[in-house]
Amino acid sequence: MKPFQILLFLLSVFTVLFAIALYFPDSGINLGEDIRIRFISADDIFTPDTLRYADISDIINQNKVPDDTIFIETEITDTLRANADSLKKTITAIEYPKGKSKLLFSFFRALKQSKNSGSKVRIMHYGDSQIEGDRMTSLIRRRLQSKFGGYGAGLVPVSQLYDFSYAILQDNSDNWFRYTLYGNRDTSINHRRYGALASFCMFKPYDTAYTDTTTSHAWISFKKSPYSAPNTRSFSQCRIFYGQNKQPFLNEILINDELYDADLIPPASSLKELKWVFDQPQQNIKINFTGPSSPEIYGISLESNSGIIVDNIAMRGCSGTVFTLIDIETLKAMYAKLDVKLFILQFGGNVVPHITDDYTYYERWFSRQIKLLESVCPDASVIVIGVADMSVKEKDRYVTYPNLEKVRHALRNATFKSGAAYWDMYKAMGGKNSMPSWVFAKPPLATKDFVHFNPKGASIIAQMFYNALMYDYNKFEKQEVKEQTTVR
Repeated sequence: MKPFQILLFLLSVFTVLFAIALYFPDSGINLGEDIRIRFISADDIFTPDTLRYADISDIINQNKVPDDTIFIETEITDTLRANADSLKKTITAIEYPKGKSKLLFSFFRALKQSKNSGSKVRIMHYGDSQIEGDRMTSLIRRRLQSKFGGYGAGLVPVSQLYDFSYAILQDNSDNWFRYTLYGNRDTSINHRRYGALASFCMFKPYDTAYTDTTTSHAWISFKKSPYSAPNTRSFSQCRIFYGQNKQPFLNEILINDELYDADLIPPASSLKELKWVFDQPQQNIKINFTGPSSPEIYGISLESNSGIIVDNIAMRGCSGTVFTLIDIETLKAMYAKLDVKLFILQFGGNVVPHITDDYTYYERWFSRQIKLLESVCPDASVIVIGVADMSVKEKDRYVTYPNLEKVRHALRNATFKSGAAYWDMYKAMGGKNSMPSWVFAKPPLATKDFVHFNPKGASIIAQMFYNALMYDYNKFEKQEVKEQTTVR
């Protein structure tokens, strides 16, 4: 071909492509459930790309934490700044309903008393898959226990759905059946006795548990994890919350493979507790169950005799609207035995992908959950951790879900209307279009689904929350000193 013909051909091709770009739908053409054809648009050609990911360098530098991959037996240095004025500039503060700036003072008072008198303070950290594997919770627990005392991994289910080795090595026999009130709920369960974990386990299937009278054996074991922080490697108490066994069962507990205690547990029709208090902290125990009737086991707590206990309760796929579905008497009785002082509720991520114009329904539902917790545990405080930034891919870029701030607004409104405290994780991590900055950080701080923090990123976010909590605790202490001085 002659040069003129080549030029003419190229101009023709570019003209056709430009015409396609003018009329091709911006959203692309859907060819199937997971197949969509996109084409460059005229705007892409003539409009400069102004999208900028959030700058999180200051966030990372101001909230450095130790490498959580493997912990060593050394004291963890608290990175909370001593200078209150400096700290105020670097934290995202906890927000309170109007006129309720002292809302957490009862919880702070319990923390202070725990440190001074050796009492126990329980914190239950509920969340969706963002906190699975003890992410976020582990650092919050470690910091609080380092400052106020206490140790132990806290409340866990008999059978874990995900790796919990960052806290403790947990294993169990294969004949445990787990039933949850969230996710893929078993519709054969004809009751709502799910307890504080919104789940229970049995060593016989629920549908045959009361008709099959053959004797069965099951076990659970806990061992020190090489990946865990020193504060979760041992415990001085083991507590089992159970109920609804129609016949007696034999319960045995072994320490370092030697029998420590055994007892025949009588039938129970309500929530009961088995409890062992050891003379010295333990790291390796096994619990055996033998009998023709399996109890419903609502959780096992490994904790210290005093200090701070922090539970990691991850509910994959849950939007946080599960509490009102649990049998109120079972839930109230279990919370009373646990003596909860603070609920941390971290939800919203599973609502974001369901895009709609109005999230008033979610605001209303979530408010009901907070009010229920406040009614069954009137002495406990509630902090809601808002939704994190989440990205959706648009062409070759990752941008914040268009409805995310609406979900965030619904959570915040529900929190304040219910008289609880709110910590804005979205704002803390950098706000709009910040998740890509966490994913592309070196080293990465979030996973490539552009939704979840990895362990290192979760530790940074947890450190930021802890800093905000301790900033308000310091204000509480100053207020108490001022009031005592005034009285004198």
